[in-house]
Amino acid sequence: MPSTTTTPRSNDAPRLLRTLCNHWRHKFEIRRDDDTHAFVPFVDATQGADFHVEGDALRIVLTLDDADALARYQQVIENHLQRFARDETLAFDWRPA
Repeated sequence: MPSTTTTPRSNDAPRLLRTLCNHWRHKFEIRRDDDTHAFVPFVDATQGADFHVEGDALRIVLTLDDADALARYQQVIENHLQRFARDETLAFDWRPA
């Protein structure tokens, strides 16, 4: 199953993750351990995005069967996180996981 990963740095990675989870909780059954880890099942329990706060960064691993969907969800994640980042600009460098 194709996977990509990126690790954007942020002034407040836990807040970004918390805000993203609160925004998407009405649409997806998010598994959230705390402010440092969450899984968003875009398709099912194995296909989605895994988010881990690592210091000042938010590591994201996106796994989907469909390559077109993978590219589309990369953009969806970027757009949402950038919007929630307020006054900072996040850098995304997606690579095969």
